[in-house]
Parts: sequence; structure tokens; C-alpha cells
Amino acid sequence: MQHELPTWKPDVLGEDFRSLTLDLGVDDEGPVVATLVSHLPPVPPVPSVGRVDAVLYLHGWSDYFFQADLARFWAGQGVAFYALDLRKYGRSLRPGQSEGYVTDLAEYDADIEAALLAMEKDVRERYDAGMRMTLMAHSTGGLVAALWADRFPDRLQALILNSPWLELSGSAMLRFATNGLLEPVARRRPAGGP
Repeated sequence: MQHELPTWKPDVLGEDFRSLTLDLGVDDEGPVVATLVSHLPPVPPVPSVGRVDAVLYLHGWSDYFFQADLARFWAGQGVAFYALDLRKYGRSLRPGQSEGYVTDLAEYDADIEAALLAMEKDVRERYDAGMRMTLMAHSTGGLVAALWADRFPDRLQALILNSPWLELSGSAMLRFATNGLLEPVARRRPAGGP
């Protein structure tokens, strides 16, 4: 049995955007995917020294990629822009799935890896060049990106964090009390709900 390679499709953001569904297998809620969004600039980036600069953007918690102006900004700088709707968010959320639910943030490594492979292939095909990658992330995506960058420091050129959520705000006493109250609840109902 032959598997069809995923193909880019028009994206909801408009004719200068496209998206690619990345198969990540199955978990206890069914098929899992991530969605890579690409901006198609009117003037393509010009490779320097055989490489194209590319940005991969990660969204925050209870979010997804819809910042078309951000993509157009990077494209205006001569950068190939991509964004990733992580598993169970936005374009990647499937019926019956718990929105944004993972048991370990390292699960997103598979999402990022699949996106990077698709980006490298796309850059080779579109620009006949290699890729220098910058990872940009917002809020909880900043936490995911920082942890990923720590595990795979040789995979990226730069890391840009916009308002990263790296820890709970407040005094040490408040954080300790909040953790003490939430931990028993989280152990009983890790996916939330009534």
C-alpha cells in the first residue's frame, strides 16, 4: 500500500497563504495532526551563501496562527515564513479531541520535527537552497520553543520569544500555595472537565 505525500492546500488566511497537514500518528483520542502554514510572498527570498533564512512561528495556549501581518512583515525582510498550529489547536484540532491537551510538552517535539522536515523540503523546491531556521514563539509557545531549543540547540540559528510564559507570576508563597491546590485536582482530572 502506497502512502500519498501530503500536499499544500489554500489556507483560510487568503490567497497568499497555504497550509499542509502533517500526520503525527494516533493517540488515545484518535488521529493526531499538526498544520504548517506558509506565506507565499510576492517576491521570494533570495538565498545567500546557498541558504534561505526561514522563521517557524509557534502560537500560545488556546491560540493558533492567524497573524497574517506578522507573516507579511517577515516576508518583507526577505525571510521565508512558516507557522505551526500544534496538535489539537486551531487547524489541527479534530472532533472528539481535548483542545490543547498533551501529557508532556516534549510531545510537541514531533510536531516541530515534522514541520522542519516539510519546511526544508519546501525551501529546497521553491528556492533551490538550504535553510537557516529561526524559531519564534509567543506565550506558552515560548515555553515549548525554549524547551525544544534546549534539547536541540544545533537545529536553529536563533530563538525569538514574544511574552514567553516561563513560570507562574506572583510571589513564591502564592506559587507554592497555587501548586498545592491544583496538583490534587490535576492528578484526578488531567484533561479537565467536570
